[in-house]
Parts: sequence; C-alpha cells; structure tokens
Amino acid sequence: MEMNPVWKKVLEEVGFVSWYRALSDEFRTEPPFTDHSVTEAQDMIMEFGFKKTQYDPKTSFYQVEGVDDTRIVKGLGSGVSVSLKDGSLEVVVAFDLDNDTRVGGTFSLLPGMLGDTGSPIRKPVFTNYKELYALLKKIFQKYDDIGNKVIDIYLAEPATM
Repeated sequence: MEMNPVWKKVLEEVGFVSWYRALSDEFRTEPPFTDHSVTEAQDMIMEFGFKKTQYDPKTSFYQVEGVDDTRIVKGLGSGVSVSLKDGSLEVVVAFDLDNDTRVGGTFSLLPGMLGDTGSPIRKPVFTNYKELYALLKKIFQKYDDIGNKVIDIYLAEPATM
C-alpha cells in the first residue's frame, strides 16, 4: 500500500524515523513496567492536556484524542491513541485532511512504510512512572509537531477540484 504523499512529506520533514530510532534507543531499560496502574497512567496523560482520555481494557489502548472530536483547523482533525501494554509504548495517530482523506499510522510501523532499511526499531520501553512520564512527554511533543506540519503542508497544497 502506497503512503499518502502529504503524509509522507509530513513525516520526512519532522524527521520521524531518526526521532523514533533515538526515542527507542533512549527508552531501552529493563525490566519493563508491566504492573503499572491504569488510573495512574490515565491521570498522567490527562496532565498533558488530554482531559477526555479513556482506557479500553479490550484493546489495552488509551483513547487520548479522537479524530472526530477535534478540529485543529477548519476541515483538519487529529487523533491519537496510546498503548502501554507489557511496559512498552505504542502510538497510533490519525489526521483527517478532509472528508475523503484520513492519514496516519502506528509509530512502530511507520519507519518501514517510509522505506527505512536500517535495523528494526523496537518499541520504547519504560520501567517506572518517571520514565513513563518522560516518554509520554516526548510522544505528545512529536504528535504536536506532526499536527503542526500537517497543517502547514496540507494548507499549502493546491486545492483539488
């Protein structure tokens, strides 16, 4: 499946692959924190400004922000979900460019989709609440960077008729 050109340009311009590789290398401690409190993690996420965060025990994902619940700029929506299952962090993002185009993906899969042929990048791992907080902070900063770049690039693209 071919990646949407706007999405590919966004990820390349924010240096996603090198950022994700560095994040994975930084958060490689052992043993993973597998018995963290769902409530404590949810409170942490909410502290970053995501007040509607909900945890789904069936999928082990925290629905942080729903793409249909927010509008960054008229016509553009964004969403992010986070999984802390087994002490590793997985992030899924989505950006609604218009009524017909939704782009996004799973952070751990994006490097391969962008053609990265380096060594496989493992999901970041946290071993305590302090590491989890630092990891979430970096994730949400990158989510903001990506969202801002989506706006910059998408709004600069010529409109299709």
